Amino acid sequence: MNATAPSPPTTATGRFEALDGWRGVCACLVVFFHVHGHSPIYSWSLVRNSYLFVDFFFVLSGFVISWNYASRLDSWHGVKRFIVLRLGRVYPLHVFMLLCFVGWETARLVAGHAGPGETPAFTGGFQPASVLTNLLLIHSLNIHDGLSWNGPSWSISTEVWAYILFAAVSLWMGMRNWILLLAAITLPLLLSRLSHTGMDTTFDYGLLRCVFGFALGVACHRIHDLWPARNAARHPVAVTAIECLTVAGVVGYVWMAGTSGWSFLAPFVFAVAVLVFAAEAGLVSRLFGFRPLKWLGTHSYSIYLTHFFFVMAVPMVFKGVTRQDLWTVMPLAGGGSVMAFGRNDVEGALYYAAVLAATLAFSAFTYRWVETPGREWTRRWVQRSQSPARSATRQRSVNPP
Repeated sequence: MNATAPSPPTTATGRFEALDGWRGVCACLVVFFHVHGHSPIYSWSLVRNSYLFVDFFFVLSGFVISWNYASRLDSWHGVKRFIVLRLGRVYPLHVFMLLCFVGWETARLVAGHAGPGETPAFTGGFQPASVLTNLLLIHSLNIHDGLSWNGPSWSISTEVWAYILFAAVSLWMGMRNWILLLAAITLPLLLSRLSHTGMDTTFDYGLLRCVFGFALGVACHRIHDLWPARNAARHPVAVTAIECLTVAGVVGYVWMAGTSGWSFLAPFVFAVAVLVFAAEAGLVSRLFGFRPLKWLGTHSYSIYLTHFFFVMAVPMVFKGVTRQDLWTVMPLAGGGSVMAFGRNDVEGALYYAAVLAATLAFSAFTYRWVETPGREWTRRWVQRSQSPARSATRQRSVNPP
């Protein structure tokens, strides 16, 4: 989310700061996608179709993982180290947010029966039995009838299984180009047959969606290596024009794709964006590298995993404090209506602002006190576990049999 994509690696030219900026902007658009506020923002096609930016995270993840680990997965030791490090990156925050949701439901249960329009505690997507599947990261494998607990975490589940698949294929077969081509051809065709909502498949066929994007990201890494960034840097004006066209193309595509058949092309569209901005040779790349966007990119995983809590909690807290229920029926321009928070556009816009502000503030906390400690503890644990093996290897070399 995802922003689930890991941080772009350090290269000879520095971090992929433009891709970091992209990731931060996409994470905020996913936040807006989940907010149902009484506001024109809700009806913007870019916002309504921002679920597609999860596919950007999958492509970016494949690109970065391949960049960092493609040459290290030639042994069981390398595979085990890779899996442990990736779990240490994504699992602590996933568990922390799951506990936040469980704590919220427990507080609702203790407070008494739900009010009008509210579902009882520990029902629907918050059933106790699904806590286990969330802990085991299998809640996106078509086990449940819908999203459970922290809805966006379905993509974290699929991404972990994509890591395992990537490592297994790399070790046993080698990540051949024909494997990537096969994934790029068969997976969108399979998804088009299975999904009735375009690429908006999550708890059911989300793993196919993730592997599709991840495979294209791996392919992007290989293509990027064939066209070094220094070649693009020789033509900054032309590259800037290409970057502008890429941004316009992505926005236009997401705006019109919806859940139609065109949505199955999302990973291909985002693969082009990753390739263009990985070069970091144009003016738009510099804009994406500005400090506020870099901050959003650094905290994008927290933004992605924490925002759903505030989408749910803000209206309930408001109702508890003011005794007012602001959920109203909002007519849509194209006909029909939707339940939205707020009685007018001002209140709806304030809901968007409150969720985004709370998410950003809480993300700063979770990044500092959950993400970073979990990642660093895992790295230290891996280093300590490697030390005895290295010592034993040196001892055998000094005292051969």
